Amino acid sequence: MRTFHDLRVPMRDGVELALDLLQPGTDPDAPRPVVLMRTPYDKTLSRETPSTLIDALLAHGYAVAFNDVRGRFNSDGVFVPYFHEAEDGHDTVEWIAAQPWCDGKVGMIGGSYAGQTQWYAASKVPPHLKAIVPMASPPASLWRNEPIFNGVLTLATGEWATVMGRRSWQRADFSAMLTQQHDFFDALPISQLPEAAGRMIDWWTQWMEHPTYDEFWERGSYGNHADMTVPALNITGWWDLNFPGAPLNFEAMSAYAATPKARTGQQLIIGPWPHAPNRNRTLSGLDFGEHAVIDLDGRVVRFFDRWLKGLHDNVEADPRVSVFVTGANKWHTAEEFPLPGTEPTPLYLHSAGSANSHDGDGRLSFDPPTTGETPDSYTYDPHDVARSAWSVLEGPVDDRAVSGRNDVLCYTGEVLTEPLDVIGWVECRLWAASSAPDTDWHVRLVDVHPDGSARFLCRGALRARFRTSFSDPVPLAPGEPTLFTFSMDATGVRFLPGHRIRIEVTSSWFTQYDRNLNTGAANPFTDSEVQVAHQTVFHGPDMPSQILLPVVPSLPDHV
Repeated sequence: MRTFHDLRVPMRDGVELALDLLQPGTDPDAPRPVVLMRTPYDKTLSRETPSTLIDALLAHGYAVAFNDVRGRFNSDGVFVPYFHEAEDGHDTVEWIAAQPWCDGKVGMIGGSYAGQTQWYAASKVPPHLKAIVPMASPPASLWRNEPIFNGVLTLATGEWATVMGRRSWQRADFSAMLTQQHDFFDALPISQLPEAAGRMIDWWTQWMEHPTYDEFWERGSYGNHADMTVPALNITGWWDLNFPGAPLNFEAMSAYAATPKARTGQQLIIGPWPHAPNRNRTLSGLDFGEHAVIDLDGRVVRFFDRWLKGLHDNVEADPRVSVFVTGANKWHTAEEFPLPGTEPTPLYLHSAGSANSHDGDGRLSFDPPTTGETPDSYTYDPHDVARSAWSVLEGPVDDRAVSGRNDVLCYTGEVLTEPLDVIGWVECRLWAASSAPDTDWHVRLVDVHPDGSARFLCRGALRARFRTSFSDPVPLAPGEPTLFTFSMDATGVRFLPGHRIRIEVTSSWFTQYDRNLNTGAANPFTDSEVQVAHQTVFHGPDMPSQILLPVVPSLPDHV
């Protein structure tokens, strides 16, 4: 291997970005395909961290480039998350393609933000970008996952902001910090979170000035899939904190990409993994078996061989869709996602009016309500929130520590006697009312095991003012029953005999998300006043609160 350090890559506005290059030791001067990683997390660290994938790419004759994004580490300019990555990504790809050590074909790799940079580059359609492998990439809209999820601010983004700094880390233990809880999460208003952590962050201040989905957030989107021409191997895990990016991009590109090659060149892998894919077979004490960890490096190399070298051997045998079904602990393959034959099946909320906590009388049933049922109610106090002292990196945690609270409504199904395969997008249709002009709804899908543990599967959230539009918020009419419909993202689980399905409904998930202070202030990010809200959830025949489960009948097993 031969290494070139700190090559200078000019952008269209004159800013220069830094790039390191690794070339295979055999005939290093020969033009060859280049695989690029664009990262805010230090190209040197990415280059020097042991990686079986990088080793495999070099062994198969690829050069590998590592690029500090604008304003990070050795690159010039000012770092502003998201907003420079499209044009900078395009310009970096095209600069690489023009170098004598590149044969004109460029691919991209990377995870999380470095997965996102691939889609930003692809959105500008650089002609020499031939394939991308985004792992754990957020979706196109900055209001679909991070930094904002359906109007609710993701506090992990605030945590991330405090350690990124202007150019380099503000804490040496960056990775460890992202699994912790912090006092600065309690800052009010939430716009003051950086100051509470001892930081000054200009771009955070700018975010907080835009409490609706406006032109500012639109500029940070890469949602023009109909213009894109790049095949992509989309990789994620069911508990990835950026989960929806991979399946949403797969679906959008398969349906709308600009060329047949791009539409048919999409692949999707969803494993039993958190934000770091394909590391271990166990997660939060659950063992997903010998097939949970796969030869992911081999899949990536075959994908690049197909699109950067024109080699067809083996890659055509790789399925377009590979999803791991927990419970069954086996992989299922298909040509599309959601899976063919998926049946959206309503699962209805029931109670006698006391569904508070997992000790209440809340029930789930596939039978709709036929008579009037007493609504459930609880008080949501932003000063006394349901705190989850765990990280989304932990995956299927036992949620009983939270669901024992009276401000968490729990609806639990009967013990299953037959396996039930639920794979795909989950949707919530919640009939509810609040005494406040604005509030939040958090809904979680949980697998209750025979030992009583309640294992988290997936979740949805909605800031009530955005129930009809993220651009034009509408206050609630206090006490008026309203239908709230929102995605709970997706899951892939076989509910086994002896297990029960549970739905949890509450108004906070702190410290995963910021608190709604219930006041209805024009800008909740800069609001510090607190109002207690009295919440009601309805489940009668005229207001049948329900979850739509993606049931896949007669699912065959594949490994």
